[in-house]
Amino acid sequence: MLSNHSSVPLAHLIKLFCALFIAGILLTLPLYQFDFRKFVRTKLFIKIVFWVPIFIVFVVLLYLNNAARLCILLILVSLTFTELLRALRHTSLDKRITPIIFYLFLSIAQLHFYILGVVYKNQLIELLIIICFASVLSDVTAFFMGNYVGKHKLPAVFNNKKSWEGVAGQILGALGGVLLVDKYIVHVSIVWIFLPIGLGAAVGDLANSHVKHLLAIKDWSNSIPGHGGYIDRLSSLVGSALFTFYFLKLFHVMLPSL
Repeated sequence: MLSNHSSVPLAHLIKLFCALFIAGILLTLPLYQFDFRKFVRTKLFIKIVFWVPIFIVFVVLLYLNNAARLCILLILVSLTFTELLRALRHTSLDKRITPIIFYLFLSIAQLHFYILGVVYKNQLIELLIIICFASVLSDVTAFFMGNYVGKHKLPAVFNNKKSWEGVAGQILGALGGVLLVDKYIVHVSIVWIFLPIGLGAAVGDLANSHVKHLLAIKDWSNSIPGHGGYIDRLSSLVGSALFTFYFLKLFHVMLPSL
């Protein structure tokens, strides 16, 4: 069940996560006029706190072998399918085509985590760390840039509460994530890998926003407190995995070391 990955820099992973966790809280407080008691009663605080169990699950996944990861991915595909069915229950037939296409994209993208493990078996741990940290930081940076400097709103067909500055933040956040991983966890010789991670995160997030707008829903479910449903949490991450895999293959990038 477990892979022998004694080289996983667990201590460095935990330190970087804790630093980002604290930074996230400090950067969020100005949104509530530094009123911590008000902040802890918000959905956003719950979202930040739930990064802890999400991080623990991520660390466990690093130690699993590829077959075990595939089982978990198939479970996630099933859970996201359940969310899709629930959302489509009271939807007219003409509005179901786009969500179904999006679900197929999401499922195929999820399975690319398994494909990465097959094609890049010797570098999988490093790739998972890079993709996941950079993708998450991409989302976080998009949130802060959208809230602090976001002036040019996205079209309503996506989400007019989000901004183009937030989309740009996804690219910059991916770059920041790659640089942090390179400095504190594992060496990243292909810094340009931030581009497919950031673009994939942006495409996944925008596609998710478009489908939710079409279905007139805010979140797919409340399965992950503060984060919404599994689709909400996975859309940008799996987009990053999909884009990164084809970036590596398209440019014939060899990965003797990252």
